[in-house]
Amino acid sequence: MTAGIALGLGMLVSDRPRRTEAAVSGDLASELIDAVNRLRASYGLSPYVVDPILMSVALNQNNYSLSIGQITHYGPDGSRPREQAIAAGYGGGATVFISENIAMGTGLTPEEAVASWTGDAPHLNTMIGANYRDVGGAAGEDDGATYYTLVAGYVAGGYSARSTSPASGPAALGPAPVARSTPLADGSIVHVVEPGQTMWTIAAVYDVELDDVRKLNGLTESSILHPGDRLIIRAGAPVASTTELEPTVTPGDGVTGTTRVPTRTPSRAVPSPATDIQRPLEATRSPTSLALIVAGLAVLAAGIVLGSRKA
Repeated sequence: MTAGIALGLGMLVSDRPRRTEAAVSGDLASELIDAVNRLRASYGLSPYVVDPILMSVALNQNNYSLSIGQITHYGPDGSRPREQAIAAGYGGGATVFISENIAMGTGLTPEEAVASWTGDAPHLNTMIGANYRDVGGAAGEDDGATYYTLVAGYVAGGYSARSTSPASGPAALGPAPVARSTPLADGSIVHVVEPGQTMWTIAAVYDVELDDVRKLNGLTESSILHPGDRLIIRAGAPVASTTELEPTVTPGDGVTGTTRVPTRTPSRAVPSPATDIQRPLEATRSPTSLALIVAGLAVLAAGIVLGSRKA
């Protein structure tokens, strides 16, 4: 390793004129991330997840450092690493934590850059922090010097953001914020996935368990969301069959199928001369009425007899 390594705790000041072109090395960036993951393995930690948004953030910052001929944690607008990551859409609106390591040196290799970062706690924590899950890396060469930028991050709670698309172009504003959908008529909630949104951040915004969302949609931890996907957040209430049947009416119920109809008292029908002829009074009297009539006649007859005897 050639002397002259500058680390990212501060900013290396250079008298060289500002440059606008430099050689960007994707191979060196991959080797940088591999070297960090080997270091993590030596500590018994799982490898970092390469995050496309953090890759874009690291590349933009490294290119800026190359353009001004010095390494810096500040972007061209004065923004810091966390602000850059949030602006690029990392975490989809959730609370995120970001740490950045930078280094430059003549003929500096990825392994040497990683070794130089192990010399102090802040740089080492960026690589082996217990909560960090995602990583982005970039490398480039200019005028014999090699520049490296490593960006590590995680979503509050120690989760991976699981970004599905990189920030690009003027959009480096990242994915659209997750907005809650209005419940449908049956009470169900369906979210239409927009670019850059992740299952984790969608579940967090709707305040539901991530596992519940996966089960509702038949997804697994390895499932990837794509723009336009319709994600069920809450299932709706069961809907009665809409098959049309002949209405069946239970007397006194007034219900036909699933639709309640009002009951009504039938109006008195007008007698029909042919079928509704009134029967004679005697024929319609009950046995009790006849018995009373007979008893009355008997009393009357007894009264007549008594009267005649008195006379």
